[in-house]
Amino acid sequence: MKRFTGSVRLIMTALLCLLAAASAAPAYAAGGGKVYTPYTDLSAPPGETINYSVDLINDSADILTAAVGFSAPSGWTYELTAGGNNIRQISVKPNDTQTMNLTLHVPLEVEKGDYSFQLSAGAFGTLPIKVNVSEKGSYKSELTVDQPNMQGHSDSTFTYSLSLNNRTASKQTYALTAEAPSGWDGKFTVDGNGVTSVDIDPGASKTVTLNLTPAENAKADTYKVAVHAASGSSTADAEVEAVITGTYAMTLSTSDERLSADVTAGHERKLELVVKNTGSADLTDINLTSTPPANWEISFEPKTINTLKAGESKPVTATIKASGKALAGDYVVGLTAQASEKSADAAIRMTVKSSVLWGWIGVLIILAVIAGVYGLFRKYGRR
Repeated sequence: MKRFTGSVRLIMTALLCLLAAASAAPAYAAGGGKVYTPYTDLSAPPGETINYSVDLINDSADILTAAVGFSAPSGWTYELTAGGNNIRQISVKPNDTQTMNLTLHVPLEVEKGDYSFQLSAGAFGTLPIKVNVSEKGSYKSELTVDQPNMQGHSDSTFTYSLSLNNRTASKQTYALTAEAPSGWDGKFTVDGNGVTSVDIDPGASKTVTLNLTPAENAKADTYKVAVHAASGSSTADAEVEAVITGTYAMTLSTSDERLSADVTAGHERKLELVVKNTGSADLTDINLTSTPPANWEISFEPKTINTLKAGESKPVTATIKASGKALAGDYVVGLTAQASEKSADAAIRMTVKSSVLWGWIGVLIILAVIAGVYGLFRKYGRR
């Protein structure tokens, strides 16, 4: 009895081992052919493409030829290829293996769940495949922004990177618009080129750049701008935000706002200048420079203003020394106040007058000539 029980156990163990081996083996067909792929149960989102490498193994002594096909639910598409070509039939030499590729496209409009498929290869058998769709698909266009909030001054350019995704089944031509505030300028670019519309194939996406330039008089505030991508059958919307923290503006003039002065050749003239911050943000490291005529000298006191707060002004004394060889006439002196954020210029018309010394010298020369003529006349005139 014990011997019989032991035999039964051995038989059951052998059967279990055979069943386990059969479940892990490739799909066989009568005649020594089998079909194999390592991954038969995968997970993918809507719109994804899954690629399978499928081996057709011929263990027989004859050439095996089989028609190949694939069954898929409605809306799913696939390709069977080998050697870069679509195939419907394949032959494998004795004791050899041939590889073909199965490309399976998950549709965009699909429910979440498990989907079963079957690859048939005639004499090589059939291969069941399962795909788990990880989320419910949609048939729409999507417009997203990498960084929707930007901060800067009114003379800044706000640049946003948007991703436009065509999750429909057909090619779309999207018209691009931005609802910018009055006086603002909004421009779209794709691959560095200015555009007003963009073509996108089904399941594809493109990066679109939006450049927003605020109005010159834009006040410090938060501005929301709606962005639209619209085609004949689908639309997508997004919103960006521009935060203007202040404006940079500066003026440079004389204290009496007169932009002209007189100077004598070879002499100095002091001008009282005023540097004013007319913006709503502070200015820093303001340097005073000049563009003088040849051989003229210009200096400033102070030469640098470290900080100038919004609405404040600072006096600066400019000492202008005309060239000693300057002829009488008008000369233009260029003055600049340059901050790291903004600059201001002023053009001063300087009228040069001849030196009084030269006038006296001229008078003395004339008197000397007259005296010489008079002396000659007295000495030789009565002869």
